[in-house]
Amino acid sequence: METIKINGLDLTLQDIEKDCWLRILNGSLKGKDAFHTPTIANVKDGIANIRTVVLRQVNTKAKTLSLHTDIRSGKWNAIQENNNLSWHFYDASSRFQIRLGGQASLHHNDALADEAWQKCSSNSRKTYLTQLAPSTKSEIPTSGLLPVHEQNNIPIETTEVGRQNFGIITCKANWMEWLWLNHAGHRRAAFKYMPNETFEASWLIP
Repeated sequence: METIKINGLDLTLQDIEKDCWLRILNGSLKGKDAFHTPTIANVKDGIANIRTVVLRQVNTKAKTLSLHTDIRSGKWNAIQENNNLSWHFYDASSRFQIRLGGQASLHHNDALADEAWQKCSSNSRKTYLTQLAPSTKSEIPTSGLLPVHEQNNIPIETTEVGRQNFGIITCKANWMEWLWLNHAGHRRAAFKYMPNETFEASWLIP
């Protein structure tokens, strides 16, 4: 089986796939990790839209990733029309890029969203307290929050009204690509996920 040597280790395609998901998982757990704030991309009205988001939950076995969002946002509305979603991760220190994509599902009035909401801090929750929807035009620069909410660590009980605007976007990956930028020559691999939780893997020309 063909391998690639990275930092003294001989890695197979299976090793690389496992390492990718461990790195993505770490990104969801560590706020300062390079993978904590990936970029997502989707299409609405024939126009590609990209956004930086916070990676929230990852299931390495099910190959799912999720993020929190306001259900009044453009990305929530776009996914209702087209649930294809792509993700981009890059770590400058390792020079690893990971791209993946799949179908997104929306969670609002369900147990998944309820559980996530209960785990949110008051500072995270206040994002959902704006009276007007994200992207609403304003004549002044503003957070959209009431002055009483523009402070750290507001009482968590005052944030409960934001639950009505809180949702989760979960994506089940059906493909992933890994790229290692190397001065001696880049290396690239692709993975395609099957319904039975197996995957096909191949090397690609970068």
